[in-house]
Amino acid sequence: MSGVDAMTRPPIVHYRDGRTLVDRKTLARLLGRSVHTIRKRCPVVDRDDQSGRPLHDAQQCAAILGQVQTRQRRTGVELQTAAGCA
Repeated sequence: MSGVDAMTRPPIVHYRDGRTLVDRKTLARLLGRSVHTIRKRCPVVDRDDQSGRPLHDAQQCAAILGQVQTRQRRTGVELQTAAGCA
């Protein structure tokens, strides 16, 4: 194989009525958010005709997710300090 998993689905991007409609996994990679967050927060505006996969309006989702804070993960140093190891 050429390094691409046979089970990997290609990204879906459609341009309709001045909107960019993108599948959930591609949108997650573009916005740097999880697929789970996108599924929970962003409305499905259409479905792909061939695969049936849900499509989201990229600009609308970016606006919605821009108002939702990401989880603040602690670094290793912060964890050690909190545990009293430093």
